[in-house]
Amino acid sequence: MAALAAAAVLSLAAFSAGVAAQSPSGITNGGDPATVGQWKVVSTNSGVVPIHMAYLPGDKLYMSERIHIPPRTADGVSEADIQTRLATGWYNQNPNLKNNAFFTDAAEFDLGANQYTLIDHIPAQTDTAKNQGYAFCSGHSQLPDGRIIVVGGDQYWDTPWNGQNRTSDGRRDIRIYTNSTSFQKVADIYNVDNLGPNDPRRELWGRWYPSVLTLPDEQNVLIMGGQRAFYSPDNATMDNPTYEIFNVNTLTSTKPVQSNLLSANFPVNMYPILYVLPQSGKIWAFANNGSAILDLAAGSETPGPSVPNDGVLGRSFPFAGTNFIPMISYKDNYQMVSWLCGGVNGTGPDGNPTPREGNSPKWYANCPNCLPTASCHYLPLEKTGAQWSREDMPLARSQPAAVNLPDGTIAIVSGSGKGHQGGVFGQAVASNGVKKVVIFDPSKKVGDANRWRVGAEATIARHYHNTALLRVDGTIVTGGGDAQNGDNIADRPDEMGLEIYSPPYIFMSNRLELDQVPTQIKYGQQFIVTFKGDVAQQVKQVSIIRYATMTHTMNLDQRHVQFEIIKYGKNKLLVKAPTNPNAAIAGNWMLWAVDSRGAPVVKAATVSLRNSNPGGDAQWNDADTVSKPQFSDQSSSAAVSFTGMTVPSMTLFIVVSYLVTVGGFW
Repeated sequence: MAALAAAAVLSLAAFSAGVAAQSPSGITNGGDPATVGQWKVVSTNSGVVPIHMAYLPGDKLYMSERIHIPPRTADGVSEADIQTRLATGWYNQNPNLKNNAFFTDAAEFDLGANQYTLIDHIPAQTDTAKNQGYAFCSGHSQLPDGRIIVVGGDQYWDTPWNGQNRTSDGRRDIRIYTNSTSFQKVADIYNVDNLGPNDPRRELWGRWYPSVLTLPDEQNVLIMGGQRAFYSPDNATMDNPTYEIFNVNTLTSTKPVQSNLLSANFPVNMYPILYVLPQSGKIWAFANNGSAILDLAAGSETPGPSVPNDGVLGRSFPFAGTNFIPMISYKDNYQMVSWLCGGVNGTGPDGNPTPREGNSPKWYANCPNCLPTASCHYLPLEKTGAQWSREDMPLARSQPAAVNLPDGTIAIVSGSGKGHQGGVFGQAVASNGVKKVVIFDPSKKVGDANRWRVGAEATIARHYHNTALLRVDGTIVTGGGDAQNGDNIADRPDEMGLEIYSPPYIFMSNRLELDQVPTQIKYGQQFIVTFKGDVAQQVKQVSIIRYATMTHTMNLDQRHVQFEIIKYGKNKLLVKAPTNPNAAIAGNWMLWAVDSRGAPVVKAATVSLRNSNPGGDAQWNDADTVSKPQFSDQSSSAAVSFTGMTVPSMTLFIVVSYLVTVGGFW
């Protein structure tokens, strides 16, 4: 362990020189941007396919991919087709690595500079100094200090690159990524059998597709699930239905604990959904269609309600939809509701099972012709006796991504109109991209026309391995899609472009701007937020959204937490952070203020929330206090209904002003 801890930290020299990304100017509207939002492709080459993506301070992305290798005849691809694909230059490695000084699967992308920098972290065949391996199929989370922990991975053997053959095994690695500085292995997952470096049993020591969750004590991380080697649904010995707790200070893990939830739901149990419960601090876990509450201190597990059997296949890989938690608030003691949206129907419109690949009789066999579901299921997580409820989205899609927005809505993007996750590089198991964004407003009642709204259509279809994250300007960056890019997988199997979605609120005029916000806050601390101009009385809501990481439709970092506004001034607010770390896990967060129209500030402030941060309550001069504004109960969305039409709120103001003026009242 000492040797691992002393591993050389990669300096900036370990990053290749930044490469300017190609940036087309194409913009897609599909309607009025003030109503449906707008998409724009900002890069056609981000360096790697962003299968794993983390948003970093400074408007940067950490990204990693799976290596580019041709499919095999065993995958059902003919030898002639394989040779045709090899001639395109997109197989046998990422074209960006041609003549590069090192082999890698990772890059950092600077959205402001629109350029990528390849990251040197995979050891050469004879290089043991870095002592780490392939990060594809890993799990990850933001740590309390803002670094990114990356656990587990995959392996490859004798892969050609620039005249060399490369081999790497990252399935047991625990690594930490520091923004623009280093990507370093710090430990192995727990070595249950104390296997030596040459023990052949190491082949079954690993975590492939694990979930990683940062815990509220600011020192421990939960690592759960995955497979020991790779996905072999007919072989339960490949399953790793356990969890361990890794201490980021001591760089050691606890002995793994068996999870009945994972064992009972093999083989559809990978990347389990995990949330820290705000009130109890226990862990809610979900896999396939089952749920459980984990008490980590006691080492116990209590079964929870299962999603009703409605013909939809289990909602974990490879049949996953997406997961999200709407904004939680101090007003109701941070009541949390888990949502699962989309996925794969196992039956066709006629009610009969859809034939599986190769006419397999197994329900979990690949089903590239299976249709998606529009269903969502939601469950209050700390309400006694709660059961799952169902509600449908306007569009059916498998493997989409969900992003919490600062106005309290959730954007659902990307995904497939046929098929599901899975497939080797260059082998599509999904098709028919669903490119229109859907905006969900949980503040609206069921049946309200503005509860679910269909927005603009993206340029790029994103299927397997798509990613999407919120930026500090309120837009969403989307990326990923390898093996199937909705175009021509034989000629170009991956999708390296990045596309930005601007929600309707981006196009609202006179949006507020933050002036000063503390960069570090503590739990329960009262602090002052100032604005440019005397506009504070327009603010209806202050909240934070966590800097997040995403892969395989999973975003366990993502959380939206409303703060209490204690006092108003002309240009400032006195705001109180939550006292309970269970509600807002320590780390980097975006602080947002939203006005009475539902328009967020032009740019969020980045704040570090930790118990270990310095500082006390801010001193507020009562002479600066102004009356607290009274807001009507209106949507947090950027559009409202007027005479059967949906128009931006500012447009409504102008129309009403005109009518009142004509009528002689103003």
